[in-house]
Amino acid sequence: MLSFINFVKRLSRITNFLGGVILGLMMLLTVIDVILRYLGRPITGTFELMSFAGALVAGFAIAQTSLDGAHVNVDILTQRLSRWKKAIITVFTKLIGIGIFTLISWSLLLKGNDLYKTGEVSLTLHVPYYPVAYGLSFCGFVEALVLLTDVFKTVFYEVEHE
Repeated sequence: MLSFINFVKRLSRITNFLGGVILGLMMLLTVIDVILRYLGRPITGTFELMSFAGALVAGFAIAQTSLDGAHVNVDILTQRLSRWKKAIITVFTKLIGIGIFTLISWSLLLKGNDLYKTGEVSLTLHVPYYPVAYGLSFCGFVEALVLLTDVFKTVFYEVEHE
């Protein structure tokens, strides 16, 4: 079980790193576009690329953010519960999250397949949409795995997750 948890941690770090690389490229593209726009030669399709990249940055960061416990938590109702009751609520909410992210991942996979079959592309640069859908589908799957590791930690290791 520890090897599975470590695998998910590595996978989350990799997706987070990819999100950081994409974010860095976004910043670089923005700076270059602003400079070139000032010189009267803006980069065509910057808005499209920023849209794709923004979706990917958010998607790739979700799993590591969950592992770090950096999402907003409202624990007013649970702060006075016993450890056992908190564990039950944690497992229940994580299982719901696993279901939701599995459905999101599956839906994005099907959408990616449709986009691939139809060959739908962006208007200006004609960049295909399906790689973004597949990338976000993968991110949803990784998040479901992170939530599953949270369940394992809560049940088997009695770790309280924030």
